[in-house]
Amino acid sequence: MSHICIHWFRKGLRLHDNPALVAALRDCKELYPVFLLDPYLHNNDCMGTNRWRFLIGSLKDLDCSLRKLNTRLFVIRGKPEDVFPKLFNKWKVTKLTYEYDTEPYSLSRDKKVTELAKEHEVEVIYKISHTLYDIDRIIEENDGKAPLTYNRMQAIVKSLGPPKKPVPAPTMEDMTEVKTPCLENHEKIHGILHWRSFVRTLQLLMRSCFQEENRRL
Repeated sequence: MSHICIHWFRKGLRLHDNPALVAALRDCKELYPVFLLDPYLHNNDCMGTNRWRFLIGSLKDLDCSLRKLNTRLFVIRGKPEDVFPKLFNKWKVTKLTYEYDTEPYSLSRDKKVTELAKEHEVEVIYKISHTLYDIDRIIEENDGKAPLTYNRMQAIVKSLGPPKKPVPAPTMEDMTEVKTPCLENHEKIHGILHWRSFVRTLQLLMRSCFQEENRRL
């Protein structure tokens, strides 16, 4: 089966060492690389000016890397549980991939998205690449508890063996049979931020954040 796939970029804003992206390209005919501006995470209460600036630079670099592979980054603002059902329907998605995250909010968010994907008959694949080792496996090896000392952590890691080697970035050869449909008015049709509009939006958020930081001084 040839899939229509969304790869959801979150923390790992890179093409190299990204096993979930590699999984997205397997048996894939259409790829939609997506980054969500989640209002819970991306707001001025959580992010200062420098973090906004770093995010803009990272996403610009990611989009540039994707365009070299004849695809692009889609930046969408909204809650994941609101955004994904719309994308599943509009793009006729059959597979969703992302990097596994162990933080409490992320686990709750991903559970909701996985349930929504199941309702839309979308296969979900996640891979561990944000940490060198599977955090859940480390806890399992320590009788269900987090190791509290460095020596204990070392012992567990030693028993697990060396971490997996990073996977290489996709190449044009990997993208031979893959396309990313994108109409001129794609942003308007799907409510997706055009790159320039996205940068302007973040710059406004940064300005607002800077003003708030100055007010608190």
